Amino acid sequence: MMRIFIISMTAALLIMFPPVSRSEVSVKLKDISFIDGLKPNQVYGFGLVVGLQGTGDSRSMITRSSLKNTLKSLGLEGDDANSKNTAAVLLTAQLPPFVRIGDRIDITVSSIGDAKSLEGGILIQSTLKGGDNITYAVVQGPLAIQGGDGKVRGVKTVAVVTGGGVIEKEIIPDIVKNNAIFLVLSNWDYSAADSIIKSLEKQFPESKPESGDGKIKINLPKDVKLHEFISAIQNIEITPAYNARVVVNERTGTIVTGGNVKISEAIVSKEGVTVEIAKSDKRGSVAHLKESGTVKDLMDVLNLIGLSTRDIISILKALKDAGALHAELIIK
Repeated sequence: MMRIFIISMTAALLIMFPPVSRSEVSVKLKDISFIDGLKPNQVYGFGLVVGLQGTGDSRSMITRSSLKNTLKSLGLEGDDANSKNTAAVLLTAQLPPFVRIGDRIDITVSSIGDAKSLEGGILIQSTLKGGDNITYAVVQGPLAIQGGDGKVRGVKTVAVVTGGGVIEKEIIPDIVKNNAIFLVLSNWDYSAADSIIKSLEKQFPESKPESGDGKIKINLPKDVKLHEFISAIQNIEITPAYNARVVVNERTGTIVTGGNVKISEAIVSKEGVTVEIAKSDKRGSVAHLKESGTVKDLMDVLNLIGLSTRDIISILKALKDAGALHAELIIK
């Protein structure tokens, strides 16, 4: 079995990986949180795509009856409403907060029949409703196939009507409740919440922020305009201290980790290669991974000795199982 002594690489690694000082990063609240009530809204609907070159539905009763009803609404009667140039589709879209009448949005169009392609088709006027069964938008227009430029292979039964949706009913979110707004962290963390509350108390003493039910309640100060107050809150900078995480995507072979994720003393053997993580009194050695070394140090060495990404992922799993990896290991 080939045994790799990491300590023998000290000189080379001292040149390639000099010691780097780590500094904490400050972020704005608007990058890690949102105001409760400011959310997107989903709408959906049904429609017909026409103008296809024989690539539409061939045996769908839904398409046939829908086309017949559409022609009947135009004053046209007939029992031969059957064409491969037509396809039945479902429409989906997402409305941003504070959407106004007349605003335009993109609509995703997806075939629900046996159509081979929606390329070149035109969506005739259709309505989009929310979960409350109220119509919020109408849509009509030519379809564009995503990734259809020849360089990227796109799915031809899914398309987009760019800017084809017109808002018919505005949505005004309710963000003020009992003269207070509520701040929601994208990833709840009590340390981050404590930092936010202390920053708010310092900058806006009258707001009397408090934490509860996974939200931070912020009272509205007197004589302060709402938009100015929210803007000031969103631009407050803090240094969040979230739990350490290592995210692994086995399908793509991608590993993402913070630079300061700690590992403890351990020995891992993988396919003839032994990597030792141990205590050491040697100073200046970045090759020998010591107690409380980091995942970054480990990956630097494993990459240097030629291990594949799959092998590195296996070693990270083994370290987690042994309790030597002090971080949440997320595998996708």
